[in-house]
Amino acid sequence: TAILSSLVSTKVEALQVALCHLFFNIFGILIWYPIPFMRRIPINMARMLGKTTRIWRGFPLVYILVIFFVIPGILLGISAFFTQDSVGFTVLGSFVVIAVVGGIIYSVFWWRYRDGKAKCVTCMEQRQRRKVTFQHLPDDMDYLKSEIAKLKDHTGLPDEDEDKDVEKGTDEFEAEE
Repeated sequence: TAILSSLVSTKVEALQVALCHLFFNIFGILIWYPIPFMRRIPINMARMLGKTTRIWRGFPLVYILVIFFVIPGILLGISAFFTQDSVGFTVLGSFVVIAVVGGIIYSVFWWRYRDGKAKCVTCMEQRQRRKVTFQHLPDDMDYLKSEIAKLKDHTGLPDEDEDKDVEKGTDEFEAEE
């Protein structure tokens, strides 16, 4: 469909983009489909994303923002350093690339050897529990108030207003003596 739509345009760039799209899809099929164990990689990744979403409902939004906006923005920024005709930008781009690669290496180390996976799962579970708790808090408070009222009725405890009246009366009685 991309090639058909590019044929309508008279620009060569449209056909180039359509061919890139076509070859991207063909190479994706050639990489992932013919070898049986390679087919499991995308399926297992999808399962992992589903399990993570089950743990914390906010994960899909964070995932989409990071994968489709943050990472491409960083890569676009790095590529902009190397397209300038300045040695200073090239050197700065080299330092940024070294820092990004170092950050990726440290992140993998932290995830595998510093128990980062368990820490992330625990954090996501706590966030989800807190969210559910805050959603049910008004219902829980109404339930608790009704239970306290039943307990006061059952035990015959006076209400707070009656307690204040009793205290005022006691204070007035002591003041008269």
